[in-house]
Amino acid sequence: MDTRRFIAPRSDSFVDWSDAYARVESYFFALRIQNRLLLSQLVALVLSRASKRLTADANLRPTVAAMEEANRVVEDWFEDVLEAAGVDTSEVASRGRLALFLADLPTRWQNEFLQAGPWPSAFLSAIRSSYLRTGPEFRKTSMTPRDIDLGPVSAVAGETWRVIDRWPIIGALLVWASYIGVIGLILYLLH
Repeated sequence: MDTRRFIAPRSDSFVDWSDAYARVESYFFALRIQNRLLLSQLVALVLSRASKRLTADANLRPTVAAMEEANRVVEDWFEDVLEAAGVDTSEVASRGRLALFLADLPTRWQNEFLQAGPWPSAFLSAIRSSYLRTGPEFRKTSMTPRDIDLGPVSAVAGETWRVIDRWPIIGALLVWASYIGVIGLILYLLH
């Protein structure tokens, strides 16, 4: 990657550019990029691309444009790496990031992150194997609710409530008697 120098344009949105810088930096921190020099170069690359977009569309905020560019840069890089590794690039957004962590790229090949190819063969084979391990293809399914059988206790309790519903006065007397009995037992045990 060539070194690019990004200087925020002089405008009222200087605070927005500071926020954009902080968010893009946090995004790369989340991807475990720890090298400060590499991190500042990557953030400058993303912010310069966002600045070019903002000249074309003045309605965008710097933070939004910067994060969109950060995602675009990372996804484009994943697609390039996975094509070089000989892997189908479907669902590159989620599976690529997972492959990045499974291949331990932040520790072993941090200097290859967002760099143009050619990449080392060990790096490509690690990305290929970790990308293929990211899991099966997910399919949407539907769950239908089923009655839950809670066993004989729930059957007895259900029958008791049905009896109480049929004879409300007797049911109320039973409920109050059991309530007073429990209170009496507690008071007896405490003294």
